[in-house]
This record gives sequence, structure tokens and C-alpha cells, in this order.
Amino acid sequence: MDYAQRMNGFAAKCGLPPPDTATGAVVIDFNGIAVSFIDNASNGAILLHAEIGEALGGSGGAIARDMLEANAALHERQGAVLCKDSETKAFAVIRSIPVVVAEPDAMLEVVGDLVKTAASWRARLAC
Repeated sequence: MDYAQRMNGFAAKCGLPPPDTATGAVVIDFNGIAVSFIDNASNGAILLHAEIGEALGGSGGAIARDMLEANAALHERQGAVLCKDSETKAFAVIRSIPVVVAEPDAMLEVVGDLVKTAASWRARLAC
């Protein structure tokens, strides 16, 4: 199966209409957390990306340190990583899932974990 087929199956599992996959990126909102599903065909994967915001005030360095410390555990537990987007300067949580294993149930679990992580870090950035 390819990206479009996987995204159609995932949308159906979520009770959503088939997404427009022609651009290679689909954005779905989960309770205020926008998750981008990006076709990474060259690696045979779907990249999941959820922006979590920017650090308020002068706390950017402290937050970045905390994120770096959390990355090892997060990557081992979920395969996800926290990062700072060089273009938007916003922090994000990202995860790649191979297209060959991106069955709707598996994707739902992965996306659920990603959304929980994004919501947790978003709350932390808002402090």
C-alpha cells in the first residue's frame, strides 16, 4: 500500500472523509493539536509532525535543555523526538512510521501517543 491508501484507511478509521493526498501532506486536527502526515516516499515512511509552540519569555534555553533530556526516553518509548523547526522557530514533536506497517489501528495508536506528547509539551511551554 502507498501513502494515499494508508491515509484513506486512517481517515476512514477516524470517521473522516478521504483526505486530499495529492500534495503529499495531510493535516488532521485532534482536539486542537494539528498533526501533519507527510509523505516521505524516499524513505518509505509517513512523517508525523505536531507543532507545540514557542517558549514564552526567556525560558527557551531551559525548555530546550528539558526537551533534549526527554528525547532519549521519548524516542525509545514512542520513536518520537522533540525538535525546533529551523524555519518557523517553533518546537514540534515528530515521528516517522514505515508505510508498510501503517495499518489504521497501528496509526491510531501512534497518533494518539504523539497527540498526548504534544499536548503535554504544549502545556509546559505555556507556563
